Amino acid sequence: MSDDNGVRAALTTYRTALVASLVVIAGIGLMWLSNISWFDSHKALQATATQVGGLLITIGGLAVLWDLRAKRDFMNEVLEKTKIAADVSAAGIDRVTMRWMDVPWDDLFRSSKHVSVFIAYGSSWRKLHWPKIEEFAKNKGNSLRLFLPNPFNEGTMRVLAQRYDSNPERIRDNVIETAQEFATLGTSCAADIRIYYRTGDPTYTCYHFDDKVLVTLYANRRRRGDVPTLLFGQGSFREFFKDDLAAIEAQSEPVALADVTREAGSND
Repeated sequence: MSDDNGVRAALTTYRTALVASLVVIAGIGLMWLSNISWFDSHKALQATATQVGGLLITIGGLAVLWDLRAKRDFMNEVLEKTKIAADVSAAGIDRVTMRWMDVPWDDLFRSSKHVSVFIAYGSSWRKLHWPKIEEFAKNKGNSLRLFLPNPFNEGTMRVLAQRYDSNPERIRDNVIETAQEFATLGTSCAADIRIYYRTGDPTYTCYHFDDKVLVTLYANRRRRGDVPTLLFGQGSFREFFKDDLAAIEAQSEPVALADVTREAGSND
């Protein structure tokens, strides 16, 4: 198939070159004719013949240049952009931003019935979106799964402390605080809220809303700042993170909400 395309492209080039050559020859012929003595007494026709001849030469040259270079560069660019568009569509990329506040959180919570959250502890996210979380939890048919790093695993806490330029005790307190807030909500709301502890540090933050997956990457620099945030719809990327969340759930241990709230009460 590619050989046939190559033959057709070569034939097209030859035809273009032949036609362009004839046009150039015609232009040269007109310019030559404009110099014969007859045109000395017909200046208007002489000027017209000269201009038309020059125009034909220019057109012939541009035709060859377009076919040999410009047209192919243009087609290559179109094909490249088409390929990129196809890749983006296959991946299911809906949005890419460096500001996670730009994500349509209201729409995601409002249009979803099942949400899975995989975070380190998410203090900023939790505090900012708590009213949305409470509203989501009011509906009996809704469910929320929260996956947190195991606060009682020393190795996990040390890795997270290094990442966030903190100490294991503070990281542990933050994780437990998040678990307690969701456990308290889960024991008093209509939605099905479940909490899981997983040994091992999360390598990204993930929020799964029904048919959408939102992923936030971590930066290696030990300070706060904007990070890449990607929203995926139906496509290969969503399937990857959906499968990864299933693996995370298999690696995690469920935590009884009553135990978490009881621990919170004993600490008060």
